[in-house]
Amino acid sequence: MYTNGSPKGLYNWNVWGCIWPNHPPLISWIYFEAYKIHSGLMWWMSGLGNFIALHRLAPTKFVWFFNFVKWFGGATYETTNYLLGVIVVIKQIMALADFLVAAIIYKLCKDRKVNWKRFILAYLLLPFSWYLSAVWGQSNQLSFLFLLISLVLLVTKRSIWSPLFYAIAINLKPDCVFLVPLYLFVWFKQKQPWRNLILGGLLAGVFSLWTVTWFAKGNLLDLLVLLSKRLNTGEGLVTVNAFNWWFLLYPFPSKIAFDNWQYLFVSAKVWGYVAWGVITLLSFRLVKYRKIESIFLSVFMVGFGSWLFMTGMHERYAFYSIVALLFYSIYKKEYFKYFLMLSTILFLSMFYVFSVPQCLDGIKIIFNWAGQLIPRILSLVNLVIYFRIWKKELVKKE
Repeated sequence: MYTNGSPKGLYNWNVWGCIWPNHPPLISWIYFEAYKIHSGLMWWMSGLGNFIALHRLAPTKFVWFFNFVKWFGGATYETTNYLLGVIVVIKQIMALADFLVAAIIYKLCKDRKVNWKRFILAYLLLPFSWYLSAVWGQSNQLSFLFLLISLVLLVTKRSIWSPLFYAIAINLKPDCVFLVPLYLFVWFKQKQPWRNLILGGLLAGVFSLWTVTWFAKGNLLDLLVLLSKRLNTGEGLVTVNAFNWWFLLYPFPSKIAFDNWQYLFVSAKVWGYVAWGVITLLSFRLVKYRKIESIFLSVFMVGFGSWLFMTGMHERYAFYSIVALLFYSIYKKEYFKYFLMLSTILFLSMFYVFSVPQCLDGIKIIFNWAGQLIPRILSLVNLVIYFRIWKKELVKKE
């Protein structure tokens, strides 16, 4: 995958067993480091196996260990050349992020003197989280971890570091980039100094550019242009298995629609941006000074709202907003039931597109009945819950 033990030239390579790499440089670097970790583990386990065999430490009792080392170092994923051991390492990195997020949940619960077990168990045991990280190996949890730290720093005197952590979150998973206007509003609502924003922003920009140089082989500007064109994975579709507004109209994949199709003389893509803009402006009303819970609520409103109405959305892009709702429910327990419903629907949408174990793949047949009626109902439930939360919050303001 990488030439000469270096990630340089990765994005310029045009021969791939599947699709061209569509992840930002920072997460690609983590994948590269996973290969190194895998090599280190193989060196350690091979040495341990040789020690057991040479010293005759009942090697027949360790046949399971030798078989595991053989599998970990040589088994490949289906018909590809990707080592399953490397994939396991990547998944463990993402699962570690889950436990770090849980640690922050514990800290906030202790500060609020609420039952931390309820929220930690909900986060760690409900399948929407571990299925995405430990089973699928996606980086959403890792990105959310840095987004969460960035948000917490906004209500402290260490706000200068917040833009850097936010930039790291975007470089791990760009879906939270739609929070930028909200982030800037929160910054000034919390009365954070201009100087910290400028210095922190410069630090974030330099770091982001630095990560690109790790992969640059030749002209850096050419690589930046290439990344800007190829990191979009929506391929012009109105939805990519996201149970949202567009799925109600065009259930994917039985009905395919493109974001350049026009409605009232305006493309679906533009309508999505209009909805995002309106939702973002409305969310400004929710943000309060030195109230971290109001930030969690506004992140949910903008994140989930943009996922509902913007085009090209994958199902997992709703993850960070749903977890933000869980954090909000630490402060407003009546919202916990909404989190449970939305997280369950998120898991079902993920299972619909990526079913593990494959012996359960037949469950998808149920979702395909009657023109994908069940997924469309779940999409409608997502919309109803979202607007119900808006109604509750706007009534509070009046």
